[in-house]
Amino acid sequence: MNRFYRNCREVTRLVLERENRTLTLVERFAVRFHLGICLMCTRFTGQVKLMNRAMAQWKQYAEHDEQDGGAG
Repeated sequence: MNRFYRNCREVTRLVLERENRTLTLVERFAVRFHLGICLMCTRFTGQVKLMNRAMAQWKQYAEHDEQDGGAG
């Protein structure tokens, strides 16, 4: 098997893992290559990014609300 080829299951796992660790150079290349040919994994990656942004905004809002004493 080509060391740069990953199937959809492996790529989605790597997309999620890169939230907690730095991917190796080979893993990053494999993900980028796969995303170049797979629309579904590209969409999944976009959804993960959207969820991360939403969670960051929610966390920021929650921290701001705590500083204001919970009055909303």
